[in-house]
Amino acid sequence: MSEEQANPEVTAQAVDFGPLEGGEGAQAERQNLDLLLDVPIPISVEVGRAEMNLDQVLELGPGSILPLDKKSEEPVDLRVNGKLIARGEVVMVDDCYGLRITQILDQAGRIESLRQ
Repeated sequence: MSEEQANPEVTAQAVDFGPLEGGEGAQAERQNLDLLLDVPIPISVEVGRAEMNLDQVLELGPGSILPLDKKSEEPVDLRVNGKLIARGEVVMVDDCYGLRITQILDQAGRIESLRQ
């Protein structure tokens, strides 16, 4: 392939899109936020973690017991989109598990959880 074919000269021009419709300032920000409020995000409750070698994972089967890094009396972690935001205790809601939130992490706590 020749250099002319690989790098054809392209002429580009700036585009002026003009102002966005829908208001300005706080009202526009609120409208933008409203667009996101209906977006589903994954929420999970994590009771603990474990680290294993691949050969140990391959040996797992029905009846295997996987020890986790948390004690049974410790709070479980509430994660939103994979990020730790709160802790709580597992409860029963009818026939299902639920979570009673006991602690919401402040911004410093959330930042610290990202470092771990």
